This record gives sequence, structure tokens and C-alpha cells, in this order.
Amino acid sequence: MRLALLCDDPAIIPCLDAITADSAHEIVMAVSVSPLGAELLRGRSEIRLVERWEDLLVARGIDAILVGGHEPTALEAVKQLAAAGHTILFIPDAAQGSTFLYELSLIRDDNRVKLIPALCHRRNSALVRLQALLREGSFGAVKLIQLERTFCMPPNMALRQTIVDDVLLPDLDLLRWLGGDYNQATAIRTGATDESLLTQTVTLAGRGLPEATWQMGATSGPSVSALTIHTERGQFVAKQELVVGLNGLSCEWVLTEPGGAQVIGDRVTAARECLDEIESSLAQPDSSAAWPDLVKVFETLDATRRSVTRRRTIDLHFEPMSERAAFKTQMIAMGCGVLTTTLMLMLAYLAVASLVPSEETERLQWLQSGTAALNSVPPASNWRHARTALAYARLLVFTPLAIFLALQLLYPLSRPTTTAADTSR
Repeated sequence: MRLALLCDDPAIIPCLDAITADSAHEIVMAVSVSPLGAELLRGRSEIRLVERWEDLLVARGIDAILVGGHEPTALEAVKQLAAAGHTILFIPDAAQGSTFLYELSLIRDDNRVKLIPALCHRRNSALVRLQALLREGSFGAVKLIQLERTFCMPPNMALRQTIVDDVLLPDLDLLRWLGGDYNQATAIRTGATDESLLTQTVTLAGRGLPEATWQMGATSGPSVSALTIHTERGQFVAKQELVVGLNGLSCEWVLTEPGGAQVIGDRVTAARECLDEIESSLAQPDSSAAWPDLVKVFETLDATRRSVTRRRTIDLHFEPMSERAAFKTQMIAMGCGVLTTTLMLMLAYLAVASLVPSEETERLQWLQSGTAALNSVPPASNWRHARTALAYARLLVFTPLAIFLALQLLYPLSRPTTTAADTSR
């Protein structure tokens, strides 16, 4: 698979190592996104560097573009490249935000372009084995999923919120991949300021699903990452440990089964299998649910932030971000605005109209003035033009509402999303 690179996210390193070790994949060109991106490519002289991402639009012989990071220029480039029909291999980053993913989802539905998340942890042999054991059900139903992370920090130092979010995003996908389609999120932070915290705890729940908890905090001791699955007849424990492998010393998932057997994962091998799987899917229709799942993960991350702010559990209502859904959302927002505007205009109209006397009031005043006996025809009204203006004003007050109601006829005509990925949900 021939790839182009537009990324400055260190999470790309396992993929780069896998591509270097496997002749079946090749990076033919890379865009210099930032100094960090150039640092990631140091020592990889076989990759041709270009300065402008626009060169990717006209590049030939590229099967897909591997993108990542959150540089504003790079994010805009990703949208332009996707709109041009290029297949995008996507490294998720919490700083990209759900709004960016919604925009890509609309491009995906409109242009039928392939957006494929590179979720390499789903190919990690230790985690794949763990998921297989849970699906077999030989140890009974899952009661609780716990993922705990502690990071070694200097004394009196707190964790930055951006770091916590960067770790939480892939972990949310891991918990959903193992536990199911959670639709409730509760988050608690301790020692929190605007940009840092001491600990954060997230609890995920859903109907018929085992509860999943995630916790991250600072410690003066060694860093620990442990994933524990509690079942009716035992528990599974997977920890990230330093392992000496073919690629040197690395931190890998190590699964310990109830019988004592261990399965050791490898990030580079997982990345290579992920790339192989992506390559085989390029010639097939885009029927993968990985992208909709990634959108749900970003929405769950947003829900944890709202949960902290509102101090309550947030219910998630997932809806495909298609053109029809976007049209519906826009019409709802417009409707609220139109109704509010109509109400305010009506109040203003009534205030002005109360100052203009009606024809009956003027005639009564004329009869009571004593001039009616001298002149049988009432004089021309000084308020005639004002009453005419009020008649037009009544029409203008209700015109926006009438136009909005007429636009509702367009809703059944809006194009629904018909991709297999959406219908499979």
C-alpha cells in the first residue's frame, strides 16, 4: 500500500515502524506539518518531503493519506483532501474535537469517500485475546470493567487536562470495544483547576452492559496502567509493562489469564496488522462501522466534560451525522430563532399600535367634540398613514414564520444517508 503522510502526532510511530519493517507498505511522500512532524521523520531518508499539502491533491499512485495531529492548517488540508476523494487513514486526537469529525462525516456522506480510523489497539494480540475470552463467556457474564492509569509526576505537580484527554480518547474506544455501546457517561475530577487536575474518574453505563470505570491520576511512584475484567467466575488482568522485543524495549499490553497463561502484545505488529486490514478493505465498499464508532467516542469524550461541568450523568443520544440530520438540526435552531423573533416583533407591534387610535375611537371623539352638529362629514384623520403602516407591519411580523413553515416541506425531500455503515447501526 502506497501512502502519503500528513501527521505530527507521536501516536504515528508504531505505524511508521511497521511500514519500515514491511515492504508491502511504503510512504512515498510526506508533508512537513510542523517541527514535531519533521522530528518524527528524522532518519527516514527514503521518504520524500514536500512543503505544501496541495501537492497531495495532484499526486499520483497514492492509495491513501495517513493523517493525524491537530494543527489548524493540517485539519483544513484533511477536509480538502477528503472532499477531493482521497482515502484518509485517520489518527484520532482529542484536540481535533467532535466538530471536526462532524464536518468530515458530512464530506464522507456527500462524496462517498473512505475515512478509516487507524485504531491499532484493536489489533493488539493481548487485547484481541481478551475480547475473545469475553465473547466466549466461559467465565460467565462480565460484571465490571476497570481501566486504571497512574502517571509518575514530580511532587506537587498536577496532570494537565490536555494530557488526560489525549489518554482518555483511545481508552474510551477500548472500553466501548470490550464492553459495548455505552450511552451514559459520568465524570468526576478532583483537585481540578482550569488546566490541570489530580485525578479524573469516568464511569460508562448502558442498558444490559457491564459498568466500565476509567481512572487516571498522578503518583510519585512508577507509572501503572492496568485493565481488569471482573466476571462471575474469575477476573482477567492486562497491564502495560516494559517488554524486550524485536523492536527493542517498549511498553506493551500483557494479558494474564485466570490460569496464569500470558499473552504479550506488540504495538508494531498490531500496527502492521491494522495496515494490512485497511489495505484489504480499500477494494471493497465502505461497510466498516469504525468511523461511526469513532464519532461516538468523541461524543462520549464531550459528554465527560459536560458531566464535570453540570455535576450529573449525561445521557448520550447517538444519531448519524448525515446531510438529513444536519438539515434537521439546522431547521430546529432556525425554528427557535424564528419563534423568538416573531414573539419580540409582536410585542413591539402591540406597543406601537397602542399609541395609534382606531377609526372608531377617532369618530367617537369627533361626535363628542360638538363639531359634528356643524359638519356632518368627519375631517380627514391625521392617523390614516400610521394605520396603513401598522397593517403592513402585521404582515411583516408573521412573514418569517410563514416562510419557515413553508421550508418544512423541504425536509421530506432532503437526501437520507444510505451508506451501509450507517444502516448497519
